[in-house]
Amino acid sequence: MKLDILIVDFAMLALVFVPYLIFILIGKREERNLKNTFLEEARKLRLRLDEKDNWNNNIIGLDKEKTTLLLVQKRRNGLLTEVIDLREVRACELLQEVQAVRIEKRNEQILQKIDLQLKLYDGSFRIIKLYDCEETYTQDYELKHAEKWNNTINSFIAFRPTINSAA
Repeated sequence: MKLDILIVDFAMLALVFVPYLIFILIGKREERNLKNTFLEEARKLRLRLDEKDNWNNNIIGLDKEKTTLLLVQKRRNGLLTEVIDLREVRACELLQEVQAVRIEKRNEQILQKIDLQLKLYDGSFRIIKLYDCEETYTQDYELKHAEKWNNTINSFIAFRPTINSAA
């Protein structure tokens, strides 16, 4: 009689924990695929990444010697890779879109999108989408990471003319 109860208990535990473990393993596999794609692209482009950052569905890195920014993102339709030559960039600006919502007699700002807008020397703009609530619902300090990379790109661009004129 006790053996029957133990079997039922183990079966119930398995029904609860096995799906949970499967979701964890699937998430780890997707994270590993993102990282492997990033490393493969960096190797193909022969980049030595001085600065790297990994959050949510983004991996971004900067090669200061080649003045190249590499970004790999997981999107609904697959992995997106962007390579940006910072010699073509004049300035970087952080764009964020928020939606005002009233919750229990107070106004809340809900983050909808975060983009980096790169102003190029030819007068055009290039948008790097870092967060879109339509793509992913989870937030992992999105604004903090975007501000960090905006500052990194702008400080690198501001320092670049000194490097170029000395060479």
